[in-house]
Amino acid sequence: KPTLCQARHLSDHGSAWKRIQEDRFGAKVGSSRSHASASDAAAATSLLSFIEERENIVVISGAGISTESDIPDYRGPKGAYTTGFKPVMHQKFVSCEKTRRRYWGRSQLGWPKFSLCRPNAGHFGLARLEAIGRVKAIVTQNVDRLHQAAGSREVLELHGTTHTVGCLSCDYQACRESFQRTLDALNPGPGNVGDVGNIDEVARHTTPEGTPGLQRPDGDVEAEIGAGYVVPACPRCGGILKPDVTFFGDNVPRWRVDAANDLVASSDGVLVVGSSLMTFSAFRLAKLAEKEGKKIAVLNMGHTRIDGMASVVVKCEAPIGQAMSQIIKCGNF
Repeated sequence: KPTLCQARHLSDHGSAWKRIQEDRFGAKVGSSRSHASASDAAAATSLLSFIEERENIVVISGAGISTESDIPDYRGPKGAYTTGFKPVMHQKFVSCEKTRRRYWGRSQLGWPKFSLCRPNAGHFGLARLEAIGRVKAIVTQNVDRLHQAAGSREVLELHGTTHTVGCLSCDYQACRESFQRTLDALNPGPGNVGDVGNIDEVARHTTPEGTPGLQRPDGDVEAEIGAGYVVPACPRCGGILKPDVTFFGDNVPRWRVDAANDLVASSDGVLVVGSSLMTFSAFRLAKLAEKEGKKIAVLNMGHTRIDGMASVVVKCEAPIGQAMSQIIKCGNF
């Protein structure tokens, strides 16, 4: 059976191309299945070719890769922005005690479930591509650390992570798991979620299906937090404690920007996975790739900010876990 690269040069693009699509991605081209199936197979085939031809890919990942791990995204059909989500603004968090109570109270509720989320086939697929030398590094916008849990070693967390907590006035840091125990001790209650004076169980928002508490992409849960909720101060200097996450309205640290730029500039191609690239910090990496003459492949359900960019040579709209599993299998990676 010819490889994908060989197939491109076959004169008979009809039957040969059909056989490769059917053998490698299961699309019955020209059969009763929709034309979309053949198009999906062709896109997946092109994505596999993109990966096969490179040995120094930089991946830019976003919230879409973690939805199959039961972490909602922001802009998908059921994303946070479709349910009235309003992100925490950096200046508001720093200046307003009520905002800090609201954030940490919701985070305390959501952390037990969020911390138990596990990597899916998309994460494991990228880890495998890194292990065999196709992927050089992952620049992720996600704060969930599922790439690392899947085995990826070269991961740059562009927007930080919820797994560490730091002081804004000194260099104190704590792991989120130990900080959860502090929150539970200061705000005890049934199931360690606070009593009605702190976290009001009755006031939790619900999903259309009636599930209590809308889970958010950063791990917190929609809930009304009472004025009695206690937010701990830094045990070293009494300063404000904040997750190691770049909130909206704040700037990505310069060292992360420089590191991401260096990775893209030294790559032989960029693969965008599960991101619409609507945040400027990620979009400018794609712009840099275009400036540097790098080709870009996209694996994402729905529109992205770079769909019309000339450097985008592959756009595959498919469930990420399924697509990555097929790529690993069909590429014999």
